[in-house]
Amino acid sequence: MTASIDWRRNLEGLDATLLRRRSTRSYSGQNLKIEELLALLDFTYQPDHYILQGLDRSPDYFDLSLLETFIAVSGVEGLEEGCYYYAPKAQELRQIRFKNFRRELHFLCLKQDLGRDAAAVLFHTADLKKAVKQYGDRAYRYLHMDAGHLGQRLNLAAFYLRLGVSGIAGFFDDQVNEVLGIPPDEAVIYITTLGRPR
Repeated sequence: MTASIDWRRNLEGLDATLLRRRSTRSYSGQNLKIEELLALLDFTYQPDHYILQGLDRSPDYFDLSLLETFIAVSGVEGLEEGCYYYAPKAQELRQIRFKNFRRELHFLCLKQDLGRDAAAVLFHTADLKKAVKQYGDRAYRYLHMDAGHLGQRLNLAAFYLRLGVSGIAGFFDDQVNEVLGIPPDEAVIYITTLGRPR
């Protein structure tokens, strides 16, 4: 799909990023390049691409098969506006809705400007009934831990590439699915916004 991020010799780039990483407070509204988005997805979902740089090929997740990823694209050069499903095994973006969702994202993210001004907004979702049936009531906690782990990988990669990134935990749950075309049995667990910092 794309080249891996080069974290430099002895992971110097990762060490520096861990010390300096901060959440973005506002975006400029400018576009990302598709290569940048693909690099973020590569680091987040393809850990085996980084074993030669000294990173763990199998990070300690609970069960990533329970999480799905949807991306609302508002401003990525080389990608049509709309909502995409990301298939990590195939490393494919599959468009499910055609539309610019900036106005709706502003509302869905409780009128936070981060949702409106981001170039892309990534949604981690899970089928809660399936997860609880498989693992019991504690599955809900584990889903949030795994989504947070993925979100932190996005954060590190975005900051290293000098892009803006911020997680959002406040949103209108049911409306997200309806507006973006996410299947109704998928509950939104966590949101990460991506863009160019102001």
